[in-house]
Amino acid sequence: MDALLSFQNVSLTFPRGHRHVVRALADVSLDLARGELMAVLAGRAQGKTTLLRAAAGFDKPVHGKVVYKGRDLSHLSDRQLSGLLTKQIAFVESIGPDLDLPVISHVALPLLAVLSENVAYERANTTLRRLGADEYADQQWSSLADSERVLATLAQGLVREPELLLVDDLMAALGMGATEQIGRLLHTIAREDEMSVLMSTSDAEATTWFDRVATLAGGELYVPPPSEPDGNVIDFPSNQPRSA
Repeated sequence: MDALLSFQNVSLTFPRGHRHVVRALADVSLDLARGELMAVLAGRAQGKTTLLRAAAGFDKPVHGKVVYKGRDLSHLSDRQLSGLLTKQIAFVESIGPDLDLPVISHVALPLLAVLSENVAYERANTTLRRLGADEYADQQWSSLADSERVLATLAQGLVREPELLLVDDLMAALGMGATEQIGRLLHTIAREDEMSVLMSTSDAEATTWFDRVATLAGGELYVPPPSEPDGNVIDFPSNQPRSA
């Protein structure tokens, strides 16, 4: 398998007080192929956001390494990592913008440092149109419904035309219908662009359109092999299989 992103025995901890540490990831290994869509299903505080942040190079492992296109992310300079996050890796999460901007400005923002304003806004419009979200391009972020905010946030990632899209539990607040619709749309765009997607989620319904569904509990990750069909059974580390 041609891995675009690889976790190699990654462990990551955070200090809690003066004497204790919290184990966020424990000896995690996974390979994400080029063009593959993988979902990581986990409950609250099980390590899924840390996994995505490590994949983006934000959080560095205490053991093991995270490799993107053959490069250990922990060995990159801040400038090199910033370049990757501008052009090749996009990280999106449900936290809204600090400023209540129009949607089009929110989507164009990542491009303004590397492209002219006209080109950045033109690409932002094209991306919103592709997601069926151009009708509220001029609306303020605060006026959007939850599903509209999800599309606007995805647009801010997709506007960079990344090779790897990291999506952190973006559809948690949506109903089943909206989750299904956005999942199908993300699947279609990823296939058209030959883009890899790694998405964390707490909702099994959001995993329908993914090639593989890994599960994470207590920082331990179970990843089914590419040849293993998921069916409707999801294995959690150290637990009995649960029905999806």
